[in-house]
Amino acid sequence: MKKLLIYVLLLVSAFVLVGCSNTNNNDDNNDDANNNNQDNNQDNNQQQEENKIIIADDSYTVETIENLKAQSAGSVKVSFRIPFGTTIQDVIREFADEFQAEYPSVAIELDVVSGYDDMKKATIQDINGGVVPTMTVGYPDHFAEYLISKSIISLDKFIASEEVGYSVEELEDFLPGYVQENRQFDNKGSYVGLPFNKSTEALYYNADFFEQYNLKVPETWEEFEAVAAQIMEIVNDPALTDSTYPWFKGIKTSLANGEFIPCLYDSGGNLFTTIIHQFGGEYTNSIYKSNGLVDVQRGTLKFNTSPEALTAITYLQGIANKGYFNMPDKLNLQYGSAAFNTSNAIMNIGSTGGSSYYSSAICNMEVAPIPYKDADHKYVIQQGTNVCIMSAASDLEKLAAWLFIKHMLTPENTAEFAVRTGYCPVRSSAYNDQDYLDYLDSIQIGAKVHKAIARYASEGWNYFVDAAWAGSANVREECEAAIATILCDNANIEQALKDAVGRIG
Repeated sequence: MKKLLIYVLLLVSAFVLVGCSNTNNNDDNNDDANNNNQDNNQDNNQQQEENKIIIADDSYTVETIENLKAQSAGSVKVSFRIPFGTTIQDVIREFADEFQAEYPSVAIELDVVSGYDDMKKATIQDINGGVVPTMTVGYPDHFAEYLISKSIISLDKFIASEEVGYSVEELEDFLPGYVQENRQFDNKGSYVGLPFNKSTEALYYNADFFEQYNLKVPETWEEFEAVAAQIMEIVNDPALTDSTYPWFKGIKTSLANGEFIPCLYDSGGNLFTTIIHQFGGEYTNSIYKSNGLVDVQRGTLKFNTSPEALTAITYLQGIANKGYFNMPDKLNLQYGSAAFNTSNAIMNIGSTGGSSYYSSAICNMEVAPIPYKDADHKYVIQQGTNVCIMSAASDLEKLAAWLFIKHMLTPENTAEFAVRTGYCPVRSSAYNDQDYLDYLDSIQIGAKVHKAIARYASEGWNYFVDAAWAGSANVREECEAAIATILCDNANIEQALKDAVGRIG
C-alpha cells in the first residue's frame, strides 16, 4: 500500500496558466492589392518577430564541460545567494562540496542574506550597481522584479542542450505545478527558474483529543463547522477540569480568559487567497502585453469585484464570529502552533515547512490535508522558492551554476533535502527513493507531514499559485491585513477590501 500511495504522486496534475491570445489588426483600408499584400507581409513579419520575444535574457552561449574542467582549480567562482538558516545551509554546503569534487575548477560560495525580503532588496541593489550573485533563489514576484531589467536568464538553452540539458523524461519528472510557476512570464513558456525548496499547508490536530471523543478529522468546511461545534460543547462541559487530561491542561482557565479557539490559521495571506480559490472566486490576474510577455510591473486585482470571493470571506467571518476559527492575531500570537502546543487550540493550519514548531506540544500531534469547500474545489497553495541564474555572470559561471542546480535537483538529492529540511521533493521519482521511503516509515514529525501531503496527490487536489508581478507581494500583505481585521475585529468586509485596494494603489 505504501508503494501505491507514493506512486500516486507521479500523477500530480499541472495547474494551468491561461494567457491571452493576441492578433495584430490590419487597419490599412487602401484598396490597392499590392499595398495590402505588403502590409500583410509586414504584419506577419512583425508577428513572427514578436513570437521570438522572451522575457528573460537568452544572449548567453552554452559553454562546454570540457572547457569548464580545463580551467584552473577554483577559478570559476559561483556565488549562490540564499536566505536560509544553518540547517539548509549545511545541506547546500554538502551538495556544493560534492559538486566541487567533480568539478575542481568551480568554487561554490554561499552568500547568506538574512530573510527573503532583505535578500531581494540586496539583489535589486546589486543589479543597479553592485556585485550581482551568480545564482539565487526567490519567489515569483522577486523574479518579476529582476525581469524588468532582464537580470535573470532563460534556462531554455541549457535545458535543450544535448551535453548538459534534460531529456524529455527528466524534465517531466519535475512536479508540473512547480515547473509551470517558472514559466508564467511569457507566452512561449520560457523557463526563468526551476523549483528549489517547496512546501504547502496542512492541518495539524490534537490526536489525543480526537481519539478521546471519537471525532472525525474534518475534510470539508461543512464538516469543520460540525467538529468545531462539538469541540466547543466538549470543552464547556462542567465535568471537564484543568487537570482532567495531561494533554489538556488549563482548559477552564483558557476559556475564562478567552484564550481558547478550536482552530487557528497561521498565514492570513495564504488563507485569503486559498479560501477564494476554494469558493471559485478570483484573486488577481496577470496582464499580457500584445507581444505575449507578462507585464511584470503590474497586474489586475479581482478579489474586490469577485462575488465568489465576497462569499468566501463572508463565510470565514461567520465561523470566526461563532468562535470556531480565527488567526493567531486574535490571541496576540504570531503562529498558531504556540496555542496548539499548550492545547489552547485543537487544530492549527500551517506550513508543512514548520512542522518542527510542534515538537513541544503536550499532546500527540497528527497531520491531515486542510479543509476544502467541495470536491470540485480542492485547492491548496504551493509555497517556496525557485532557483535562477543571473545574466551578469560569465558564460562559464552560468554553466557551472547550471550544473550545480542539476546536481542539487537530482532525485536522490531533492529527496535528501526534503528529509533533512522538511520541504517537499520537487521531482516525482524522488518519492520512490528508498531513503525517502524509509523516512516515511519513521515516527518523526516531518514524516507525518509528508504522509499527509501525499494525500493531496492521491485525492485529486490542485496546487495553485497566483499571478506574480513586481509589487504583487504588497497585494498579499494588504489582503492579509484586511482578513485580520475582518476575522479578529469583525470589520465590515466590503469596507475592509475597499481599504486594502486603496492601500495597494
